[in-house]
Amino acid sequence: MNNASIKWAIDTLLEKGYQTQSNTPDIIQDNPWSTVYRFQTNQGFIFLKQVPSALSLEPKVINILRSEFNAAAPFIIEENEDQHAFLMKDAGIPWHHYFKQHFNADILIQAIHAYINLQIAITNRTDLFLELGVPNWCLENLPSLYKELISQEALLVDDGLSKEEIMKLKQLEPKLAFLCELLMRYNIKDTFGHADFHDKNILINPDNGVTTIIDLGEVVITYPLFSFHNCLHMAKENFSLTDDQYYQLQVACIKPWLEFETKEHLFDILAIITQCWSIHAVLGEYRLMKSINKNDFKKMRKGRFANKLKFWLNTA
Repeated sequence: MNNASIKWAIDTLLEKGYQTQSNTPDIIQDNPWSTVYRFQTNQGFIFLKQVPSALSLEPKVINILRSEFNAAAPFIIEENEDQHAFLMKDAGIPWHHYFKQHFNADILIQAIHAYINLQIAITNRTDLFLELGVPNWCLENLPSLYKELISQEALLVDDGLSKEEIMKLKQLEPKLAFLCELLMRYNIKDTFGHADFHDKNILINPDNGVTTIIDLGEVVITYPLFSFHNCLHMAKENFSLTDDQYYQLQVACIKPWLEFETKEHLFDILAIITQCWSIHAVLGEYRLMKSINKNDFKKMRKGRFANKLKFWLNTA
């Protein structure tokens, strides 16, 4: 436990009128890129989150989302910039746990629509996030980010790729650039995106059905349908949806984008995303690795680069 951040949390809660039942909080999550503690108080659960410096933009991102866009994001009680920590109110349980009891497509669709509408609202205001230091993964930048990643040969070999596979990955640079160019021809523009958007990073209040996006330290400015595809793909895997159920879910969830593109074009876009989606995902792993100790990353995530890049090799 980080005693300094816990002491700060307890003192802050007392100053703001909260009474904690214990000075020793429960540890909800403990890994190199995020430690989350839970305090039981007279006003319900309060969570303390501590992250590495490289991911410490999260509370500032949340405050912009809430103040400028009225987004469904956690309520921040207080931030400690020195400790890279912040306190937030309880917002419910992860979708993943809630849907394990009963998968509800309507709730998923409603939450996806809210997320897409937020992305649409941010399209012309991405500067608010770029000025904070949120990474720019827009389509025109993805090929250079990919090139930087696959130049890390020692890292990739250590993670499970052969030198022959790395050579093939380098030969696919023009293919990725071509796919990005194809996506830029459509009327969907780069905007705000959660680089790890899935059912475990969305909370639901079981009493009223309100959903809240969490882990917002991993946001980027990027093509919006990468996170859309990731969320639906994970839902299909996690809840064993049939191909038909998955297709119907896609049809229902893309509706907000019909203001900008036809259904046919949107499915063309998703077909392109399916080819290069793993590149976006592996860039998220690379960003995570750079934010923590490399040895800690290898212990917990070994094979993540290799698996995603092999998927790209197989599909491209």
